[in-house]
Amino acid sequence: MTVRRLLPPLGAVASVVVVIVLLLFLNSRSSSPGPAPGAVEAPPSSTPATAPAPSTSPSASASASPTPVQSPSPPPVSEPPATTSPVVAKAPVTVLNNSRRSGLASDVAAQLRAKGWPIAKVGNYRGRIAVTTVYYAAGQLPQARELAREFPQIQRVEPRFEGLPGQGLTLVVTRDWH
Repeated sequence: MTVRRLLPPLGAVASVVVVIVLLLFLNSRSSSPGPAPGAVEAPPSSTPATAPAPSTSPSASASASPTPVQSPSPPPVSEPPATTSPVVAKAPVTVLNNSRRSGLASDVAAQLRAKGWPIAKVGNYRGRIAVTTVYYAAGQLPQARELAREFPQIQRVEPRFEGLPGQGLTLVVTRDWH
């Protein structure tokens, strides 16, 4: 009799476990390359979205036939090379020296300025940061990644933490900067 009373709760638990496993499986699959759902991407010269539309009507398919024939060669030309990145507005950067190298923050600030990065403040950081890191405020991840892309000495891109001097982007340079 006690086994019968346990069946409904055990069935409910088993159902929840199955749903969780199914969700984990579906979310762990790799997604196809390209923009995320709902993202807007500039269409190449011949978009795949125009190819299915002509097949719905005979007159449209006759007029659209030359376009799909030419589409295999333009996409490589219209797609940006893998080394380019979208243009990101350069945000002001606070540069802090976290090493014993005197004047390092000023030297690094001059290098950033030379590449168009505005400098908000130059100073020292008294805490302990293991490697050169750029810290970003909410909404500034693209700028932080761009800064790290332009300066390979930046080894980490991390969100800002409580007590970090400056606002927005803060670059803490360590002795590994060369």
